[in-house]
Amino acid sequence: MRKVKSYAVRKESFEDMIEAKRFNPCLEIIFRDKTGRHTHKISAGYSDDVSVYRENSETFVLSQNHSLGYVGLEAFMGSEKIGDIFLEEHQVKETIGRDDLAPFTIIRSLMDYL
Repeated sequence: MRKVKSYAVRKESFEDMIEAKRFNPCLEIIFRDKTGRHTHKISAGYSDDVSVYRENSETFVLSQNHSLGYVGLEAFMGSEKIGDIFLEEHQVKETIGRDDLAPFTIIRSLMDYL
């Protein structure tokens, strides 16, 4: 698994928000690698810490909010979301043991739950 170091996070376009019938825009993550350009709509909040990793043709987006104590992991294959998991503070400790692990370690631990 390799970390994506160069990516941008932005709000989705107004047109996409209207088409999806959302009242607030979601976030999009955009990056380019040797396989091309990737854009994924993610469920992260505006104040979350986002970490992005790639393995084979899968993209893993980890969002953490340390002040609220939650962790979310989304997996994408191409432009399609193939799985996600959301854990609140007490669930994080029950599931992976600690809440102060490195993003790579958290992703590895949560991949079995996707």
